[in-house]
Amino acid sequence: MHCCCGPNSPFETTLHYSSPAHGGWGVVRMGHLLPESYQLFVSPAACGRHGAIGAYMQGRKQRVSYLYLEEDDIVSGGYEELIADAAIELLEHLEHAGKLPKVLMIFVSCIDDLLGTDHEAIVQTLSEKRPDVRFTFCHMNPISMDTNVPPPVNIQNKIYSTLDPVQEKDAGVNLLGNLVPLRKTCEFFDLAAQMGAGPVRHVTDYQTFAQFQEMAKSQRNLVLTPAGKYSAEQMQKKHGIPYTMALVSYDPEEVTRTYQGIAKALGVPCPDTSAYEEACHKAMEETAKLLQGMPVVLDSEAAVRPFDFARGLLKHGFQVKRVLVQKVIPSDREAYAWVQQHAPDLSVQQPQHHKAVRFEDRLPDCLAVGYNSGYLTGSQHVVAADGQQGLFGYQGILDMMQMLREAASRTADLKGLIDAAGLVV
Repeated sequence: MHCCCGPNSPFETTLHYSSPAHGGWGVVRMGHLLPESYQLFVSPAACGRHGAIGAYMQGRKQRVSYLYLEEDDIVSGGYEELIADAAIELLEHLEHAGKLPKVLMIFVSCIDDLLGTDHEAIVQTLSEKRPDVRFTFCHMNPISMDTNVPPPVNIQNKIYSTLDPVQEKDAGVNLLGNLVPLRKTCEFFDLAAQMGAGPVRHVTDYQTFAQFQEMAKSQRNLVLTPAGKYSAEQMQKKHGIPYTMALVSYDPEEVTRTYQGIAKALGVPCPDTSAYEEACHKAMEETAKLLQGMPVVLDSEAAVRPFDFARGLLKHGFQVKRVLVQKVIPSDREAYAWVQQHAPDLSVQQPQHHKAVRFEDRLPDCLAVGYNSGYLTGSQHVVAADGQQGLFGYQGILDMMQMLREAASRTADLKGLIDAAGLVV
């Protein structure tokens, strides 16, 4: 445990501890956002096992198959041919079953990076044999987590890379980075319409691959989480679609600046949002009063930018005592600096630090926001949040306040919440 202030950084590079509450969607679930797609995982059995179990638990096994490699397959030099043969055999089986996909996503593991596989050559071979199917290589590669394109970023880019360029554009806007659609109660849809932007498009809107191609028509991409930025950059190069960062925030003033930025990017006046902002200030102050000083612990798996979340709560009287975060991402550094200055007693804990397993300084009476914070603090009051609740803008803040109030008023079944979430490391 470390304090946010002082010359010593609270962040260390150590052996990792992975708690039973740690995890997210996993690349299988994320890849399945692409309509009419199927997945072939190529890896040693141990590497694919956790993904296979996750797919089974989430009810996704019908859209994924596994080619488990043995040592002979790797050292024999026939690795690339093995992949191509397996892909063709799989497609023949799926076609016979009446389930031929429009896109086959071939996932490879860390071994593939070490072998230096020529993916383009394999795709060309497969495309010649099956021109009726798209092929794309994806990575399930934990060793790339500290790079600029870790698996969660890579898989989103692979999804949008299947969009074909179009000549005709419209006033639509794409929402990137968020894995679930925004809640329909969000004011964003009304404000976007007032700005002359629409339709609003998200990958979950489409049931077919052909319909999904509509996203290439949009005039602009809005990036709601940092993981979507790389996809937006690549779409700008390929499709000429500019992007605007519109990250989810739990600070009402930051939300206002986000809408102003969207309006500026679209070249239109920003609608009056003062009533929305005032409603958020009121709801946050009332929620803080209701909690009566109850300590709050925030989890980076519940909010991608936990220090932005902490700043918003601290401004409104919440007793934020701890933030669980492995490192500060670039888009959260400004908020982190604010927290260091205004809340020097707030502590930071790295949830994957090897010392986390000691369960020191637990806070059983806190309000834990996120599954991992609930597990590590031992709290009975847990907000079931994994960063994918469809929250955005002012309504996102109001909905989160409601989630905080409900969690504070009841005892949580953490194991049940984790099982229902279907988390995958």
